[in-house]
Amino acid sequence: MKFIIFAGTPGSGKTSVIKYVVQELKDNFKLFFAKFDCLQTLDNERIAKQYKIPTTKKLAGELCPDHYTALEIPKIIKENQDKDIIILETAGLCLRCSPYVKEGLGINVLDITSGDPSRYGPILTDADIVAISKGDLVSQAEREIFRAGVLKVNPETKIAEVNGLTGEGVIDIVKYIEKFSNIKSERLTLKHSMPSAVCGYCYGNKIIDEKETQKRYLAGKELKNLIPNLNCGKCGFKSCNEFIRAVLDGKAKRGQCPFIKK
Repeated sequence: MKFIIFAGTPGSGKTSVIKYVVQELKDNFKLFFAKFDCLQTLDNERIAKQYKIPTTKKLAGELCPDHYTALEIPKIIKENQDKDIIILETAGLCLRCSPYVKEGLGINVLDITSGDPSRYGPILTDADIVAISKGDLVSQAEREIFRAGVLKVNPETKIAEVNGLTGEGVIDIVKYIEKFSNIKSERLTLKHSMPSAVCGYCYGNKIIDEKETQKRYLAGKELKNLIPNLNCGKCGFKSCNEFIRAVLDGKAKRGQCPFIKK
């Protein structure tokens, strides 16, 4: 099984590029597409309808979408052992987050109008392939300058210039995918650590006040120490942190977690 992750900022053209990739691969490979987003998306349904492949969508809700993606990857792989290629699209909200894995192929769809590549973090610097989109909106000189900027921050990457409207350049990505190795194990390793997320606001505090933030953090920490952090979902929430926030907001009871002694 090959594991492919597409990451990029909203509006960069990720889904458009993925559609053309799926179109090229679907006749020779058993595909599965997983779409991650924050609150809502219909992209997976459109791809399923148009290309007749199985898909799923995962909505992060109150969670960081890229942290949530990393939590869900093992489940997706375990449930799709019969597939040849899994294609995953991230929400791409955070340049610091990018759940590329060492065993998979990381593809950053990068909008050429998005500014200086040096502003980007692991979403670009750890990408195996950078698919530069919307090049038709700038001059040839600007394309060359942007390309040089990408290679400056990620000298090892392969660059493909793509057009999400026409599919031009997508065949280069398809060739990289076809040549890429299968993953050897269900246990994968992130290329880069996720950013820290431990404060009162992470536990749902809304009040801009140092004391209130500290109070919320301590309450969340106390509850965190009572649960095993398995993200098992038995409490009815996607993750332990989401459950903790709900308890602190009065929207859930401690007893919903089967691991908290009553």
